[in-house]
Amino acid sequence: MSKKMSFAIVAAACAAILASATFASALSITQTTDGTFLGAALGGGGGLTIDSVDITNGNEWKQFGTYSGFTSGPVTIGDGIVLSTGKVMQTTATYNNGVQGTDTTPNTDTGADGTVAFNGYGPGHIDNFDYSKDVAALTVNFTLSVASQIGFDFIFGSVEFPEYTSEYTDAFLAFLDGTAVGNQIVFDASGKAVQVGNTFASALTTADTNTAFAAPHGLLKLETYTQGVLSAGSHSISFQIGDVNDRRLDSAVFISNFRAGEGPGGTNPPLSLSHPPYFFSVLASWH
Repeated sequence: MSKKMSFAIVAAACAAILASATFASALSITQTTDGTFLGAALGGGGGLTIDSVDITNGNEWKQFGTYSGFTSGPVTIGDGIVLSTGKVMQTTATYNNGVQGTDTTPNTDTGADGTVAFNGYGPGHIDNFDYSKDVAALTVNFTLSVASQIGFDFIFGSVEFPEYTSEYTDAFLAFLDGTAVGNQIVFDASGKAVQVGNTFASALTTADTNTAFAAPHGLLKLETYTQGVLSAGSHSISFQIGDVNDRRLDSAVFISNFRAGEGPGGTNPPLSLSHPPYFFSVLASWH
């Protein structure tokens, strides 16, 4: 089905009614590429020091920012950073018009290409992967004072859902201490990369009231810890989110509370979207 086709008039009207029925979110977005601001928003502490944050791919004037006020239940998350395949300023609830045709928002071609890491990882790990575009990539360089696991909270949302959950599988990747296939550390319940369609089948909610990814679209909330303990010293992690097989219909990831600490093994969805979730451990199988 072509993305140029709109939903039926009735479906669009119903979606608009649903969107107008939700109360306004306090979510606030600040577009920035300043590494100091991004690092301060992301977290640190508890033995983890963020040394620098560098933009490595993407449109610097559109795709990166900080956020606060993601506090309107049932889905909430602490303040942090946001990366989008479109404009971060269009990730708030204001921009959800419920449409998945030519008038959809957010829906931006940023002009950014894919990355070598994203395109290298995609085949065999992201459903129906051909290529990536509009990839927002950000590298965090950090130091651990003692050997430790690391963790972070994240929410991944997409306007691709619910219509385009197969051929346009936008995804969120995180590469730890290198960008080879084996360095990708965040997986969903089936052991695949966090992506539209496959992941949403097991951890989806359309009940969000904060973002443009509220009903009829969808998002998921997970918490991740490295399965193994990292050595004390310097490390890096590259967060990357990209459009897959097109440049249309934006996706975004909100990342918070990047930290050192212990987390149990296993990959589990949240107990409740209004309560802290189970730990979503990377490099681990579903339990």
